[in-house]
This record gives sequence, structure tokens and C-alpha cells, in this order.
Amino acid sequence: MVVATGTALSRLTGVARFFALFVLASDLRDAYVLANNTPNIVYELILGGILTATLVPLFTQQLVNDDRDGTDAVVSVTLVALVGLTLVAVGVAPLLILLYGSNTPDGVDSDAFRSVGIGLSLLFAPQVFFYGVMAVGSALLNARRRFFAAAWAPVLNNLIVITALLSVRAITSGPPSVGQAARDGQLRLLIGLGTTAGIVAMAVSLGPALWRAGVRLRFRPRLRHPGVRAAARLSGWTLGYVVANQVAAQTINYLNDPGSGDVASYQVAFMFFQLPHGLLAVSLMTTFQPDLARASVNGAWDDFHRRMLQGLRLLVAVVVPASVGYLTLAMLVARIGPGAAVFDDGTAAEMLPVAGALAGFAPGLIGFSVYLFVLRGFYAAQDTRRPFWINAAKNALNVAAGLALVVPFDLVGLSSAYSIAYIGGAVLAVAALLRRLPSGFDLRGFVTTLARCLAAAAAMAAAVAATVLALTAGDDDRILLGVALAVPVGAVTYLAAAAALGLGRDTGLADRLPARLRR
Repeated sequence: MVVATGTALSRLTGVARFFALFVLASDLRDAYVLANNTPNIVYELILGGILTATLVPLFTQQLVNDDRDGTDAVVSVTLVALVGLTLVAVGVAPLLILLYGSNTPDGVDSDAFRSVGIGLSLLFAPQVFFYGVMAVGSALLNARRRFFAAAWAPVLNNLIVITALLSVRAITSGPPSVGQAARDGQLRLLIGLGTTAGIVAMAVSLGPALWRAGVRLRFRPRLRHPGVRAAARLSGWTLGYVVANQVAAQTINYLNDPGSGDVASYQVAFMFFQLPHGLLAVSLMTTFQPDLARASVNGAWDDFHRRMLQGLRLLVAVVVPASVGYLTLAMLVARIGPGAAVFDDGTAAEMLPVAGALAGFAPGLIGFSVYLFVLRGFYAAQDTRRPFWINAAKNALNVAAGLALVVPFDLVGLSSAYSIAYIGGAVLAVAALLRRLPSGFDLRGFVTTLARCLAAAAAMAAAVAATVLALTAGDDDRILLGVALAVPVGAVTYLAAAAALGLGRDTGLADRLPARLRR
């Protein structure tokens, strides 16, 4: 709950951060998002998840063996590598902006777009180092089962960035465009340094927690240390994982008409898409990871499979209703919204593309969460080679589906391609896990739980659709009221259906309730 609460507030302030971007005109908004894309992808796909997941098992093993020298060596070499990675980002990020600038639509000043984007990308590049410090610190804390600081630190980051973006109002008379930003160095510095300051504060905030946890590090970059060699072996495949993700992500960004506003719409929809995953799925993965790693180190495969099954059951119980609910609401808004007066003008009108993109993302939420959780199982067993190949196949599917769907379906096609890729990746990851680890995983039990979740979510979707359609019958302007009232109706319906189908017993939650409630 400590992790879930912090992660929930982090995701919610993250959504507020994306809404704060609407103080910028659409072309500057896209330039900002694309310039910040490289450090953000490094955080989300490498340092915020993959590197942490890789280092947690290693730090756990060193903690069990009281190998302090190994921890010192791994952390020291990682910091040196982060400096090099940051310098690479300084060189690569402007080149990506030049690529995006070649695909701007008519009406956008491509020269100003490139100029502003390159300037911001250089101001954002140092974030890579501090994201890395954050990841290493989180791994050290998680290996010691200390979760509070790492879960809550991103909230500080989001609040600082929101403050910086809202401060734009104080120096501009309206939403500034890339043309205005190209002429106003103060505006560029406020946006760029304000955003990077949030990342610095997030990393530094872990210091007191590390000290209280008894972490005392010495700078000893010993390349020949066995712990460093083990980290290098694991991280080599992780680097390939990163390259595959970058190729797919940059291809999708290029297809997304930079400067049109679609990039920001895609990212806002993705933030909503990630909310349920961040609220509890990330918490489950974070808190289950040390247990899986200890079971792997001790060869206790029965414990490993039991925790893996419990985690997956809890995971689908959370994300299935979110996936089905998002799909239902997004389709209703996309269908009814265009006829409502509330969407005629202003920022509200820009939410319609977000609803369409979210409808494409929603089916993939189940695959997305299952995929990432199963990969944690591989990392707990210190296997990063198989995740690389699984991820390469998933990204190839994402690019192929994106190229096939972008022309007929535009923004919705790109988000749907993402869903297709992660559903396929989840199936492949589960199959590979069953082949990789000693037998004992109850696949039938997991599939049964998933089927019950889908049945309960179907009842929820029917109740949500009926509520929205009843309230908007003959009056499309009541769409937002319908959505607001449909959410609690859907939640109650899902909980009732889940209880009737025995999901409390499947997930083990029933055993944790007080005896009077179990009766």
C-alpha cells in the first residue's frame, strides 16, 4: 500500500503534468515532448524499470552474501557508464529532432521547430544521468525491502515540472508557439531547466532514505570484479533491449505528424493508459521482485512459482476492469463527444483525439502489464537474454502493425498497433517462462482467473454503457456527466461480479480479510 499510494499520486500528478503542457501551443508542445522523449524513454524503458529490475536481483544476492565490495564496484562502474550514456544523449537527441523536423505538417515553421527542439533536447540531456542515479538508488532500496522513498520521489519531480510549465503564463500573453520560443531565450530556459530540475530533485531525494537503510558506498570502479562482470553480462542484453525499444518508439513518433498536436495527444492517452498499471501493477512488480529474486538465489522454485502465480492473478484482477472500462468509455466519448457543444471549442476539443487514441491503447493494457511482470520473473532468475529476444519480436510487431494501420486509422491505428504488440509479447513471454524455469507454474489456474476477470468486466462494461447511453439519450451535451456517473456504477458492478465469481479466493485477497467479512 505504501508503494501503491506513492505510485498512484505519482501517476496522477504525471497526468496533471501533461495537462500543464496545454499552456503551450500545439507545435511547441510537440517540440517539448519530442525533445524530452529521449530521457523519458531511457527512464521508462531502461533506468526506471529494466535496469532496476536487473540490479535488484544482483544487489539482493550481494546482500545475502554480505558482498559489500561487489555492491561498491557495481554502483561505481554504473555511475561512470551513466556519464558516458549522458554524453551519447547529448549527441543523439538533436539528431532525432532533425529527423522529426523533416516530417512537420504544413503550417508549422519547420526551422523554428528544429531550432527550439534542439535547444530543449540539450537542456534535457543531463536528465539521463540523474534518472540513472534514481534507478540505482531505487534498486539498492528495493533489495533491502525499502520502498517508500523510491515510490514517492517522482511526485516531487512532477510538482516541480508543473510549476515550471505554469510559470510560462507569467512571461507570455498566451500559449507560446515554436516561433515565439525561438525568439525568447528566457522561455526556453524556463521550460528546459525547470523540467531538468525536477529530475535532479527526484534523484537527490533518495539520499536520506539510503542513509537510513544503512547503505554506505565507496567509489571503487573495479572492472574486473565478479559482480561487475555479472552486471555487464546482464546489462549487455538490456542494452539490446533498449535499442529495440528506441527503434520502435522513434518510428512511431516519426509516423505521428510532429507539430500537428498528435504527438501530445498520443502521449496524454498513453498517460491515461498507464495509470492503472502504475496504480497497482507497478506496486506488485516492485514488491514481488525481491521475493522472486530470493527464491531464485535459494533454488526454491515452488516458492517462485507460487509468488509468480499470485502476482499475475492480482495483476489481472486490477488491469482487466481498467482495460475494458477504458475501451468502453473511450469508444462512447469518441462516438458521442463530437456532437456535444462542450467539445466545440478550447482545450476540451483536444480531448477527442485523446479518447480515440485511448480506445486503441485500452485492449493492450492486459498484455502490457502481464508482459512486464513476466519479464520480472526472468530478471529475478538473472536471465536478460530471453527478454531481449522477446522484446525484439514485440517491437517488430509494433512497427509492422503501425506501418499497416497508420494510413487507414491515423492516431488510433498507432495506439492499436501498440496494443497488438504487447498482447503478442505477453503470450510469447508466458510461453518462454514456462520453458525456461523448472516446472510447477499453474498455467490453468492463471487462465481460469483471467477468464473470471473478463466475465466480471463484461458485466461492468454493460452497466457502464447503459448508464452513459441513458443519460445522453437525446442530449449529447451530458456526455461528461454520463462518464462521471458511469465510473462508480462500473466499479460497484465489477466488484459484485468478481465476488460472485470467486475472484477473492483466486487472488488470495479473501484470506486477508477479517474473519467476520469472510463469513
